[in-house]
Amino acid sequence: MIKILVVEDDPLLWQPLQYALESKGYRVRVAMDGADALAASAEESFDLLLQDLHLPDSSGLDIMREITLHHPSCKVLVMTGHATIENAVEAMKIGAFDFIIKPFHLELVFIKIRRVIEFRDMANLVESAECRKMAMITRSPDMRKVIQVSETAAATGASILLLGESGAGKEVLADHIQRLSAVKDKPYIKVNCAAIPDSLFESELFGSDKGAYTGSVEERIGYVEAAHGGTLLLDEIADIPLGIQGKLLRVLEDGSFYRVGGTRQRQSNFRLIATSSRDLAEVVQAREFREDLYYRINVIAVTIPPLRHRREDIPLLTAHFLKLFQSSGVEAPITLSSPVLDILALYGYPGNVRELRNILEHLSLLYPGEKIKPAQLPPHMRDSAYIGNLFETFTVEKPLREATLEFEARYIEKVLRAAGGSKTQAAALLGISRKVLWEKLNRIAGRD
Repeated sequence: MIKILVVEDDPLLWQPLQYALESKGYRVRVAMDGADALAASAEESFDLLLQDLHLPDSSGLDIMREITLHHPSCKVLVMTGHATIENAVEAMKIGAFDFIIKPFHLELVFIKIRRVIEFRDMANLVESAECRKMAMITRSPDMRKVIQVSETAAATGASILLLGESGAGKEVLADHIQRLSAVKDKPYIKVNCAAIPDSLFESELFGSDKGAYTGSVEERIGYVEAAHGGTLLLDEIADIPLGIQGKLLRVLEDGSFYRVGGTRQRQSNFRLIATSSRDLAEVVQAREFREDLYYRINVIAVTIPPLRHRREDIPLLTAHFLKLFQSSGVEAPITLSSPVLDILALYGYPGNVRELRNILEHLSLLYPGEKIKPAQLPPHMRDSAYIGNLFETFTVEKPLREATLEFEARYIEKVLRAAGGSKTQAAALLGISRKVLWEKLNRIAGRD
């Protein structure tokens, strides 16, 4: 059960707040001044501190500092009036997760609490032993199915084709398959097909004999030969020149090949893992990829969903990467403000997991120790953080009514945040009456 300490001296505020939070299943303790708050934190730990900045006996900032010093895992939401917004900004600089301006609506409080708890839970999961054993950081059912199929295929020795957009995690999954295979202790040769010039591809793949071309003074072993007995990973296999594909097909069929300039037939037996960010069936139709080679490598095909189709992984991956950068020697770890988490949750990620990692690494290096604000994000992210990106969350398996209700709930929450919690302003923005908005909010609360 989530434990919340509410530090507020006005009973007209803390009494309805306590009742509403407890009705949602939270355990709530109220402190009406700084002394009570410090006494409460000395007796027990809390998951969340709802801290009023204006207290009768002390500064809310000082109380917040003292409590988080002894309970660093406790997250803080600051409550403040319009006249003390500057203090709320200062509170965020010293570690508060977010702030709420009085008077506020309870729906806004619930939204912010859910965000705090979600991010805390993701950070705890990253630290868990279960997560450390995972091949890929995920809680997506679709992604877990991908991993399960890949782990089953790893034991077979058959060729595996990994499909998915650039940055989705194909190479990470390939590494996991290799670790689980019967040849895990044998050579594991990775080839970036897109990085090899067409004129050098054959010699790089199959090697060359002495005197095969001008300046060739010794024989060279190619990737195929080096992978004998182990695994050959051909990353972006669609980029292999058409003239070389027939030779690759032959070595996959019977293990035989010739080095460039060589006359002796050689043998190499290996397990093939191929990846492609392009639709290979379309590449075959365009006559840029051999159909027989396509069927030969398409024994077991696994498609990794893009990050925008598994948004439940975004908080988990964010916590994972921040922890990774912290342990790798970044000057001081960054923290993310609630608006930044909103943008990260809505952004489309054309570069997938790789792009998310690069964004967080960029922020960690440029703003060490800071709480990141939206203005510090790359401009294209701020421009893309519009509500239309929510459509990318849904898959075609959802019934229309379910998808419509889910989108409506998320859109209303977004508009309510933009309206600062004011239902009157939110209703005006939505073009509905306050009564209709109230009914919809009750329905949303019932679904939660």
